[in-house]
This record gives sequence, structure tokens and C-alpha cells, in this order.
Amino acid sequence: MFVGKGENDFAKHLPEAARQVLIHKGETADNSIILKISTIGRQMPAQGEHLETFDEGSTLLTFDQSGSHEKTEVAVEHDSLLGEDDEIELSIRYYKDGELQSLPVVPRLIFTLRQEKEIWRLVEITAAAHIPLTDADYLKGLRRDQDEANEVQAQVHMTGIAAAQAAYAAKHPDLGYACVLSSLSTPDPTTENGGYAYSPGLGNEESSGYRFAISECEGTPASKYLVTAVPMDSDATSKTFCADESGTLKFVVGGKSSTCFSRGQPVNAGTPPGAAVD
Repeated sequence: MFVGKGENDFAKHLPEAARQVLIHKGETADNSIILKISTIGRQMPAQGEHLETFDEGSTLLTFDQSGSHEKTEVAVEHDSLLGEDDEIELSIRYYKDGELQSLPVVPRLIFTLRQEKEIWRLVEITAAAHIPLTDADYLKGLRRDQDEANEVQAQVHMTGIAAAQAAYAAKHPDLGYACVLSSLSTPDPTTENGGYAYSPGLGNEESSGYRFAISECEGTPASKYLVTAVPMDSDATSKTFCADESGTLKFVVGGKSSTCFSRGQPVNAGTPPGAAVD
């Protein structure tokens, strides 16, 4: 129906009433959603996508972009005859480098078909969001995705702090670096409209599951500082980040902040994340 190469492969499976209302003479795929859907299968190869369909088994079809490491798979969850109707439920799975990726919400499509003039007609499509809260693998994948998102936010936050520290020291040579985070988000009366000299969020000690702190900042003017971002959950295996006045951002996995400074790997240095585990 959806990936056939014939121009009428999709339309012929619509109920007669739907065909009469939705398909008019002279319309093209540019101005008709029904005709646009009917061209999906023919357009995929032209767009460099490899499409493969299966007549047997639970996998209905797979497609991937040529040269990519990603693949999408459409699988049949169940195919049930309910009276005169046939109900087919499909799920969508996404793979990267051959590994099934967890999705926050698993898409499900339910197609209801009914025979009309010896042709199975599509009478209803139901879209559903499947969230399997008792599936251990799904929950682990969801937790992993959340941890990775928190790590990204912590990394951005740390980069902002390092940049703000450099700007703060340049603007306050008599004080040097800020020794408390709140100094980086204090309203500056010298700026236009008394606004913030730096991002207000940089003064937060807790954000996205991480606790941020400045230490080893002494003297007037302060010429050195250490800043850390440590996961608030002590049982988490997320990255711990650290930086000093050089601006170099490092990390360790599952280690302590002190380990980060002594054995941490520079962020974006191309070193495998697991290489610095305490």
C-alpha cells in the first residue's frame, strides 16, 4: 500500500467513499495528501534510501540512507481478524551501528482493514505512543539517554563558567577570578539597563542532576581557581567534569572530582570515555 511502485497501489485500498471525497481529477501529489502518500515508495530509491520489504516473519520492512550507519525497521506486533475487520499493529524500531536504540516513546500504528469488493480497504489508522514501563531494557535505555542529556548540559554549563571566569577576571583585575558562582550571575550596574554581565544560570550550584562548585580560589586578586561538576546521584555512573583557570575541560567516568584533575581526559580529545575510570 505505502511502498508499492504503482501509482494506484495506495489509492485502491481506500474505501470507495474516501476515494470519491479525497481524490479529484487533475490533482497531483503537490496539492493532494493522498497522492503524496502514494508516492512514498517510489521516491525512496531516488532519495538514496535502501528499502527492503519482507513477505514472511515479524519484520515488515527496513530502510536506511545509503552510506549511513542508521536503519529504521517496521515490525508487525500482531495481525488479528476481528469479525469482518483485520487489525494490524506495527511498531517502529531505530538502529544505529547495528544496535537497537531506545526511544522515549515507542511509536505504534494500528491499521484496520475491511474487505470491500474483494479488496482489503483501509478504514482506520490509529497512532499510539507506547511506553513500556515494566520493560527493564527499555527503562535502562531511557535512563542512559537521560544521563547523556544531563552530561551534555553539564558540559555546556562548565564551558560557560570557564568563559565567564575569564571575562570576570579581565573586567575586575583588582579581584581576579570569581571565588563563588553567584558572582558570575550578579547584576552589573555598568551594563545597559543594569542587566547581567554574565548568564544568570551560571550562578546555580545545582542543575540537570549535577552539583557545581568553585574551590582553591584564594588571594586578592585571585589568580587561580578549580571548578567541578559532580553527579548529584552518588550511584550514577555519569561523567564528572572539572576545569581550572587554563579553561581546559576534563572528565572522568565514575570517579571523584579530585581524580578528574589528576587523571581526567580532555573533553573532545578523541579519547574513549571509559579510559579514565577510578
